[in-house]
Amino acid sequence: MKIIWRTAMSMDGRVAASGHDLSFLDSIDIGGEASDFPAFLASIDAIILGAGTLRWLLREGHGWPHKDIPTWLVSRDPALEAAIGPTEAPFRRMAGDLAPVMAEMEAEGYQRVWLAGGGDVAGQLLAIDRIDEVEATIAPQAVGGGYSLFGDRALAPKRFKIAQPPRLAGNAVIVTWVRAPGA
Repeated sequence: MKIIWRTAMSMDGRVAASGHDLSFLDSIDIGGEASDFPAFLASIDAIILGAGTLRWLLREGHGWPHKDIPTWLVSRDPALEAAIGPTEAPFRRMAGDLAPVMAEMEAEGYQRVWLAGGGDVAGQLLAIDRIDEVEATIAPQAVGGGYSLFGDRALAPKRFKIAQPPRLAGNAVIVTWVRAPGA
């Protein structure tokens, strides 16, 4: 099973500013570039989602837009799961150690899993060596403080390599890293 942490971050490595503020995303203008997000979404078969990301989506009036894809919400808050309403595909809430969830997902046959947010969940997965690819759209804005790409936990060094040359998308840069061989 391959886990892809596809996200956007500020140029100072924050996936959200203090207070879970994602307004830095408004600074991204991909210009006339066609988004590959629909193709990416079609390539995944499950999602792992952090509570902060879902709270932001709900607060901004987006709801959960991927109700047709099996999703695991990492949260201790049962009200958060209830707030999204009915889904077409299973939507499961879990808290605690993520290793059993990874084993469950593999046992169910999922092949490509999108980590849809956030940094704390990414840090937990990286700590147990479960992130295979990181794709970050880097916004042309520094936010100063907030939530880093892999949260605030202490992590052992993990080696990645550039998967392809970074590409420009309007005023942003998209960088893709994959786990280095033997890492």
